[in-house]
Formats: sequence, structure tokens, C-alpha cells
Amino acid sequence: MRITFLNQKGGVGKSTASILLGGVLSTAGYSVAFDDRDEQGSLTWWAREVGHLPLVGDNGASDVIICDTPGRLDLSRAASREFLQPIVAASDRLVIVAEKSAFSLHATKPAIAFASAHLKPGAKLLLLFNKVRAGTKVGRRDVRQQPDLAGITLLETTLALAAPYENVQTEGMSAVTGHYREQVLKLALEILK
Repeated sequence: MRITFLNQKGGVGKSTASILLGGVLSTAGYSVAFDDRDEQGSLTWWAREVGHLPLVGDNGASDVIICDTPGRLDLSRAASREFLQPIVAASDRLVIVAEKSAFSLHATKPAIAFASAHLKPGAKLLLLFNKVRAGTKVGRRDVRQQPDLAGITLLETTLALAAPYENVQTEGMSAVTGHYREQVLKLALEILK
């Protein structure tokens, strides 16, 4: 299964969500490989230096390939669309990562439209809310009825803005324990089904 994390908006946590999903699936016994399509190379660095997990091409077949894409893509430009189209078309699960804020959701619309237009038959388009601040008005906001989100499945599991998720970048999956690890595993199972 190929799972791609996408949004044209930068800073929403695509790389961190990729790391968390790959790390928890690996510890659950899945063979995982990363495909880093972001020129910043954060996922490649993490896989080699912190997570000690393979990249695509490092080993044989993997049960799950996790693909990270660049942020700050301008989908109005042909070069960005040409770069992204084969990545979207190859994905079995396309996870659009966004924050619950009005600005983030507004900036996410082009990514949802683009992914919807290029998704292969049988693939699923999912929306993950990341960096959720549950104690705020924005964090508690119910966005399920927004017309802009028609055609995309909102994942029930969200990821909070939490130190363990940020610390995974330097400490690896050992930083994600207890409730935080349970949330990531719950998210992984929801994405895989």
C-alpha cells in the first residue's frame, strides 16, 4: 500500500505525520519504506539518522510505502501539477494534512481539488487534522458540514499539537508513548482500512 501525505500549504506537519505513521506501523510489524519527494529532505534525514528505517530502493518489497511531498506547492503552475500528478495517481491512500483553522482549510482547497481529479480508481482521499488544540474554539470546531470538504473523508482520529509528536523528529518513536502512541496507531489503522 502506498500512502501519500499532501498539501500545497507548508507547515501543516506532513513530514511529521509521515514519520509518525511509518514509525508506528514499523513497530507494529509492518515492513515500511519512505519515499521522500520533498526537496528539503527531512524524511530522508530522519529515516537515516533517527528512525533507522529504509527508504524506497534500500531493500526489497515493503508492505507500506509512505510518501512525503513538498509544502508550498503552487498548484496554479504547470510544473507543480506535472510533478505531483504521478505521485497522486500512484497512491492507494492520499492523506491531505491540514490544521482546523479557517486559513489552513482555505489554503487546502486546491490540494483537495487536484487530488480528487487525479486519484486512481479504488484509492481513498482522506483529510487529517494535525496540530489540533482541543482546548480552543478552533480546535473544537465541527467542520464536517463545510461544502468545501465534499468528496473527502475526514479522518475521525486527529493529532494534537503535542511535544511527543514534535520530539519524534529528534528522539525517534521512543518519544511517543502512552496515549500519544495509541492515537497514532489508531490513526494508522483508520488510514489502512
